[in-house]
Amino acid sequence: MKPIHKLNGGIGATLCHLCSIIINTGNTQDLYCDKCLSERVKTDSEFKQIKERANNLMRLKNGFKDKQ
Repeated sequence: MKPIHKLNGGIGATLCHLCSIIINTGNTQDLYCDKCLSERVKTDSEFKQIKERANNLMRLKNGFKDKQ
């Protein structure tokens, strides 16, 4: 994903990918503002936990099928 750069009165600005507020004046490589970044990290870690639980359940389920 590339940063969103917009003109801001000739100075330029970098916008957040999620909420579209100005993160910094000038062009930076940032993708998210602090608020959205913390939400994204929280969401990603929850997603990883759910995915890992699902994988563990599938391993258990497949293990029971193999033994029958």
